[in-house]
Amino acid sequence: MPTLIKPPRLVTGDTVGIIAPSSPAFEQGHVEYSFSRLKKLGLKYKLGKHVFERRGDLAGRDEARLEDLHAIWADPEVKAVIPLRGGTGSVRLLPKIDFDLLARNPKILVGFSDITGLLIPIHQRTGLVTFHGPTLGNFFEADYTYRHFKEALFGDRAIGAIEDPPEPDFKPKYPPPRMVLRAGKATGQLIGGSLTLIKQMLGTPFEVETAGKIFFIEDVGEEPHSVERMLVQLRLANKFQNAAAIVVGESVDCKPGESSRKVSQLNDSLESVLREQLADLNIPVVYGLRLGHGVEKFTLPLGVMATLDATNSEQVSFSIDEIATS
Repeated sequence: MPTLIKPPRLVTGDTVGIIAPSSPAFEQGHVEYSFSRLKKLGLKYKLGKHVFERRGDLAGRDEARLEDLHAIWADPEVKAVIPLRGGTGSVRLLPKIDFDLLARNPKILVGFSDITGLLIPIHQRTGLVTFHGPTLGNFFEADYTYRHFKEALFGDRAIGAIEDPPEPDFKPKYPPPRMVLRAGKATGQLIGGSLTLIKQMLGTPFEVETAGKIFFIEDVGEEPHSVERMLVQLRLANKFQNAAAIVVGESVDCKPGESSRKVSQLNDSLESVLREQLADLNIPVVYGLRLGHGVEKFTLPLGVMATLDATNSEQVSFSIDEIATS
């Protein structure tokens, strides 16, 4: 693993670069609203040349999306890179990414979902701290998300303890409970992201490295039996057993569907699947933290030290112990 590189923190007046390395924007109106909130933060922005292109489920050809990534990253005015959204397609860029260019020009990269396909490889290849947080398309869905984004990327100190959103603002779609699947306490560097993308990169030069780390996962719209397949694959690859702790984020719409076979219900609940696959690990395992596809999400820096304390199942604490920017 290369030496850890911390990108410069954002300050008022900085410019952020907007790219679309995966799928195109949902609606222009969503993007325009996010632009206005960027301005409220005192940030300027530049758009990649191909940012609004479309080619099926992708935001243009691979070559065009890669060109924007490299051009925005090489631009000395740009201090942070924010994708329009996730979707699909980021992993297709990995073989041709100029990781040396990225390491020579450290910038903030923030995103989630399909952007996991950039966050983990860029961090592991270059040592650069990357940030699992909102993309531009859902940048300011909740004040909680906005506050945590600002704290993580503008702050001049470690984030510290991460609190849940206040009750009136907290409207999780599924599921609401916080569950301690295995009690304990652990400290380690953070790594993780979308379970689907992490599984997709297994067996490649870009697969996740979890040994001694707090490994977080989340997903959206996957039925429990599909989640179980991915968890089993990660177990067979020894990605859970070597970790210091496991954090499973709020997994939106990962609930049982209707079985096409009338005689039996094929799907267990997500909670049952997680308990069966993770509760026997000899490390702390917690389910239900606010990261990923929920409306309220905090911004997590990959590569910095964090502590998960789940010794008391009634009062789980999760803290970022190290400043993520320079």
